[in-house]
Amino acid sequence: MHLTAGEGKRIAAAYYGRFPAYSYWDGCSTGGRQGLISAQRFPGDFDGIVAGAPVLAFVDALTQSLWNGLVLADTPLPLEKLQLVGEAVYARCDAKDGIRDGVIEDPRKCDFDPEKHVPQCSAGSDRPTCLTPAQSAAIKKIYAGVTSAGRQLVFGYPVGAEVASQSAIGGAAESGWSGWLIARPGEKSRHYQFGESFVRYFALPQAEPDYDVHSFNFDKDPPRLGELRQLLDASNPDLSAFRSRGGKLLMYFGWADMALPPLMGIDYYEKAVARNGADTPDFFRLFMVPGMFHCRGGVGVDRFDAMTALIDWVERGEPPAMLMAARVLQGRLARTRPLCPYPQIARYLGSGSTAEAANFACRNDQ
Repeated sequence: MHLTAGEGKRIAAAYYGRFPAYSYWDGCSTGGRQGLISAQRFPGDFDGIVAGAPVLAFVDALTQSLWNGLVLADTPLPLEKLQLVGEAVYARCDAKDGIRDGVIEDPRKCDFDPEKHVPQCSAGSDRPTCLTPAQSAAIKKIYAGVTSAGRQLVFGYPVGAEVASQSAIGGAAESGWSGWLIARPGEKSRHYQFGESFVRYFALPQAEPDYDVHSFNFDKDPPRLGELRQLLDASNPDLSAFRSRGGKLLMYFGWADMALPPLMGIDYYEKAVARNGADTPDFFRLFMVPGMFHCRGGVGVDRFDAMTALIDWVERGEPPAMLMAARVLQGRLARTRPLCPYPQIARYLGSGSTAEAANFACRNDQ
């Protein structure tokens, strides 16, 4: 991307007779990681960067993908049971933000436990209306995240994505776990596929297409991947060079993202504040999106214009105090809600429809 950005500017200059006044990057997932790598390693490439759901800790995230894949391959969880779990999650935690609206504002405040809050199957039985002990344990492993040699390797996944959500263009509703964590018939889950490919073609000293992924040692093998982390991760919190040339960075993450653990984004932002100072929001802001899946979709709002907000920040010096976001279903506006710069959240003002952004304001979470 560094080479492409440079060549693109030179092509523009050759055609227009001058270099572009401003250059921007907008990407999500791998695109978000590419944007952060630009800010960290090539701070002169872009004046403004939108980094959506970036794969910050690329190596450890792919290691966790294998962990997730193996957990749910060993203990399959039908989607019907996942819906049961989702209903229990929202019954317990939807109202913890003060309103019951089908969206969990901050899942860190949810104390859901599948063993306690979902009916458990009696010994030796497996019915659609309950979880077996093995299924409850598998879900808790996904929530907890993978450990390596006694330490947390990557953050676990918060609750909120278990329920099925209608897509913007219609069709069958799908859970945020569907495809990513729970395989479709005749397939492996995406997490399993990503993790399997990673250890066979990246993590080993040489490619081994027939490598048995069950033999990957989660205690001994991750510490050996330091060189890969240096090459592929985008986790350096030192953004001083990007800042010194006037760069602006806008990052967002869905709270119901099941491709990547959302806490990864918060952790990076907090480390960036610690490294770059309390005035970090002058050039870098994070927006958490309640109920949104990976980059888009989910039960919350998922349509917002981060690029215009970034341009106004770079070219007019107007930092984004909020992003107006919407949820659209089958061509109709279903909900609007402000997205707030972390650590602020959208707080309901106490009157009016909870589906209208005008009835919310960004407030510090207390």
